[in-house]
Amino acid sequence: MLDLEELFVGGGILLIGISAAIGAVLLTHFLMRYLHRGAARFFVNAFGYPIAGYILATTTYVAFDTYLHDLLVINTKYYSALLVFLGVWTVYRIGMSAVEYFFPADHHEPNRAGPVLKFALRVVIWGLGLMMILDTLEINITPLLAGAGIAGVAVALAAQDVLGNFFGGAVLYVDTPFRVGDWVQVSGQFGEVLQIGPRSTRIKTLDSQLMTIPNSKIAGDAVINFSAPEEYMLIRLKIGVAYGSDVELVKKTMKEAVDTVFAKTPYLSHDEPVETNFLSFGDSSLNFELVICAAKPLYYYAALDAVNCEVDRLFRERNISIPFPQREVRILNMPEKGL
Repeated sequence: MLDLEELFVGGGILLIGISAAIGAVLLTHFLMRYLHRGAARFFVNAFGYPIAGYILATTTYVAFDTYLHDLLVINTKYYSALLVFLGVWTVYRIGMSAVEYFFPADHHEPNRAGPVLKFALRVVIWGLGLMMILDTLEINITPLLAGAGIAGVAVALAAQDVLGNFFGGAVLYVDTPFRVGDWVQVSGQFGEVLQIGPRSTRIKTLDSQLMTIPNSKIAGDAVINFSAPEEYMLIRLKIGVAYGSDVELVKKTMKEAVDTVFAKTPYLSHDEPVETNFLSFGDSSLNFELVICAAKPLYYYAALDAVNCEVDRLFRERNISIPFPQREVRILNMPEKGL
């Protein structure tokens, strides 16, 4: 028969436990809103909510096991399994908090190593935790382990491409050949990196098309990053002029064309000096190279167009001709007519 005093004490312990748990949750929620970074946020995020769970579980068990056992009998193994669950949850939150602490998210680059590490920790911690909980409940997990091993082999064989892309993404996160916002050339395509995901990378091409490339393909391919180590991009123009042209005038004219484009447009940069080099005597022309610097990879074609147009205009003004390929054919010992 339930004693009134036991009911009062047990109910009081239960009420205190519920109140303390709610208070811990509210305090954790409040602190998480104002602690953005640092060790304090790490500890609050890792232990705040699990502490509320421990308080509620422990006070509930003590209240019913000691004072309210006539109302409800709680088996010790279920309480132990609940503690194991709370322990696994605590370890999980410590892992998530550690990832957020050491790999903080950035609004400029939200997809770095964090998502991959969180996914791996989630699978490992809760997989092992499930086995520990079942073992605490005295459920034979040997068949489950054997079945999980067979299922794991089957899944690995069936999902080779998915796993390859996942590990390829991990390689990209660790090696960091490019970042979100960089202009790259990969798999024969040139574009801006929009997103680096665990499975694939999304690139916006110059045609404003969204291209999704599996990470395994990128990890095994040559990648050219035009945004690193500097944002500007060198352009080498090959220009041929007719034989007999004044070499110094040609070089001066090309330099003036670049200066004009630099003054009128934002396409060029002076981070690298402009070069005008006389390269070789070609079959039909004197071959020059004009080296200019596009301010951004996005300006590559605009800079190319502007400089080419200005060079053509100045060449026409100064009667510097650009020859077309031509051949001179001579016939020796040509027979006389009538033979």
